[in-house]
Amino acid sequence: MKGYNSAFRPFVDALLEAARRINPNAYITSGPRDSKKQEALYHDYITGKSKYPAAKPGSSKHEQGRAVDIGGMSLSQLRRLGRIWKSWGGRWGGSFRGRKDPIHFDG
Repeated sequence: MKGYNSAFRPFVDALLEAARRINPNAYITSGPRDSKKQEALYHDYITGKSKYPAAKPGSSKHEQGRAVDIGGMSLSQLRRLGRIWKSWGGRWGGSFRGRKDPIHFDG
């Protein structure tokens, strides 16, 4: 499995630092994934086993090393972090139309 995209990695570090300033218990729940992991997550989502959306295999920013999921934060804290992330030019899953994914941050 690939790691984070080299251009994206500094933003992951900065995002986690910002998250921990908001809530010291913040942590990364998911980062880069291979296609098999993405397929399993997508299957869980479409069968109702997961409350978080997952993109079809081959279309996920996680597979490209350009996405991270953050856990350990309340929804209001994630909204605050999402505003910070968007101000840096990233996309926050809590503002996706139709498929809300507040733990997801990509770029």
